Amino acid sequence: MKHMIERDELFSCKSAKLLILMFLLFGICAGCLDKDPVEARVNTLVQSLGDEDERVSSLSANELCAIGEPAVDPLIKALKDDNPQVRSLAAQNLGIIGDKKATNSLIKALKDPVSEVRMNAAFSLGQLQAVEAVEPLIELLKDENGEVIRYTVIALGMLKDPRATEPLCEVLKRDDASISYDGDSDMRYTGNSNIRSEAVFALGETGDPRAVDTLLDLLADKEVGRSAASSLGRIKGEYVFGKLIKLLDSKNPTTRTNAVAVYEYIQDPAAVPILVRMLNDQVPEVRIGAAYSLGHFNESEEIAQTEQPLINALGDSKVEVQAAAAGSLGRIESKKAIPLLAELIQSKDSTLCETAIYSLARYKDPEAADALIAALGNENWHIRMKIVYSLREVGDTRAVDPLISLLGDESSGVRKGAATALGSLGDRRAVEPLIKALETERESDVRISEVQALGILGGPEAINCLSRVSTDKDEYNYVRSSAEKALVILKGGGTVNPSSFY
Repeated sequence: MKHMIERDELFSCKSAKLLILMFLLFGICAGCLDKDPVEARVNTLVQSLGDEDERVSSLSANELCAIGEPAVDPLIKALKDDNPQVRSLAAQNLGIIGDKKATNSLIKALKDPVSEVRMNAAFSLGQLQAVEAVEPLIELLKDENGEVIRYTVIALGMLKDPRATEPLCEVLKRDDASISYDGDSDMRYTGNSNIRSEAVFALGETGDPRAVDTLLDLLADKEVGRSAASSLGRIKGEYVFGKLIKLLDSKNPTTRTNAVAVYEYIQDPAAVPILVRMLNDQVPEVRIGAAYSLGHFNESEEIAQTEQPLINALGDSKVEVQAAAAGSLGRIESKKAIPLLAELIQSKDSTLCETAIYSLARYKDPEAADALIAALGNENWHIRMKIVYSLREVGDTRAVDPLISLLGDESSGVRKGAATALGSLGDRRAVEPLIKALETERESDVRISEVQALGILGGPEAINCLSRVSTDKDEYNYVRSSAEKALVILKGGGTVNPSSFY
């Protein structure tokens, strides 16, 4: 695929061809005076698609896409150009522009002798949602080029047509996707893993029950098993559920792990007791998956079954299982788990600690806020910063005074987060402390957050401070401009919010 060139690269380029092209793009060409300027411009750009300088061809392709519909007919014509690069970029651009009248020409381009043209034509047909291309695309799955096959598979996934189900299943069984086995009977494929991954995803997009058995077989695969689980989750039906229960008793741990993951996607309440049972599996990865999946069952009757088993899982011998359980307890907002999650913030394991913080932030509960506030004294600045941003999410104004005290924290990241959180909480008790903090703060990022917080909080004191900052020639430019933006809104009687500064 061609890449858009960066603007600074364009203007630093000394290539005469680029300069000429730029003149042409702006219509400063004598030849444009006697013709429709758009038509002349398009024709020039189409010719430039074949330039050997990639910067020229990329700029031309991007400009044609920006022109849109007037470029479609010339690009269709370009699909028959003698230069394969022109044909390839034309095929690509037609998909981006999105005009369906290019469909028949792109279908013909699927037989182009150059693989890149076939690849771009296939992908563009998917972008165009051209259902009439399904059969030709299925035929293209026999192509000798792996990238053509991969993009064809992607296109069929975009089209979501069940006619592609069986051909996609066949792709997964081809000789270039042959199976080998390792010592613990896990399946491994020696073919093109990218093709297989895309084929698994595309099968899920079709939603066709005929794909179920193929996807179930792939749950034993270490490379695409998780993707197969996701695709199975998009195919609804009792058939999937019944087959999965049998796989949970498989001797293959990879199969059990991925089978558990399917329940995360289908979220059938009947899965709850099954997943609770899998919390006791001997393989940690299975327990992790079960703990994580249980967090997606949020109905009261489901929580009644999952809460205590998840709390028990906080004592698992594996930190990863504990973290998965902690995350799920936050998602179901378990009141019983709050003090336990508070204890986990002191864990020496950073993942477990951060998971507990994020979980507590999900609660709109005073007890959760208290637990986070109490942990602000953590000696790790990174953890303090995470807690600060979590308190912002919780939105409890009892955090205002503790956050004010952090405006003097040794970590600039914590100070910045505290200022941002104080603005979000909207309590004007923070105005004077923020003004005072600005008197000694040296870090530009922190000063920006403090100024923006003052703009959000507003009031006469904040306006006076912002006025001084906005006229201070020694102030950082962005800090000064933030103060100016806030003042315009406040003096006009409006309300400042975070988006006001962008």
